[in-house]
Amino acid sequence: MDELEREVKKLKNLVQNKNKSQEELEILAKEKIERSEILGALKFTLPGEEKFAKELLEKYLSAKSFENFAERDTLRTLIDFEIILERVKSYINTETSKANPVPPVQMLDQLQKFSEHIEDLKDKLHLTEKEEQKTVLDEWNKLKAKALAYYKESAGCNVTRCPECKKLFMILKDMRGHTTEKITFFKKTILYNKEMYSWFDKGTITKEQLALALGVSINDVILVYENIYKNESKEE
Repeated sequence: MDELEREVKKLKNLVQNKNKSQEELEILAKEKIERSEILGALKFTLPGEEKFAKELLEKYLSAKSFENFAERDTLRTLIDFEIILERVKSYINTETSKANPVPPVQMLDQLQKFSEHIEDLKDKLHLTEKEEQKTVLDEWNKLKAKALAYYKESAGCNVTRCPECKKLFMILKDMRGHTTEKITFFKKTILYNKEMYSWFDKGTITKEQLALALGVSINDVILVYENIYKNESKEE
């Protein structure tokens, strides 16, 4: 039993999941595993850091979805740096609260560098307010990339989610009443329609009109006419 199956089994036993389908449980299980992987790679040394990391993770996951390993790895790095930044802030607060405090110049410099690096990571993950200023084209490209990533992972899948209730359901095509017909515009892999070529042969249409109708070049029309249509006509 792999990790996903074990997690699905655990979730299935919870009361709040009793009406969820197998597909919904698998989605929840994958999300939980991803969270555990991100948090498991972080190093907590001070009290409260794990709680802080979980809060950051939930905040960022609610802001957007992270489609691939590279983005999730960058998110992990971002949270790691935010934890370190909090340590630096805590140290500076401790030092400046002492009697006759000496400003920790080196730590202030580190604070600035960490802050800048964190902003760079947020920009990379599109988590800053600058994202609100993106054009419609930028937003469209993001949605397009997300759709292509989903298609790549779920090609051929007939399971979808209801936008109203968020539950998963399957789309099944009813083939009753359908009939089969021969494809009349191909001969093997060559674009070809015998009836249309007969119109050209009789002079009803020109080779230019036939090429335009089939979406091919005039040379293609002539080659197919000479090598396929004429041979078929001889055989008949």
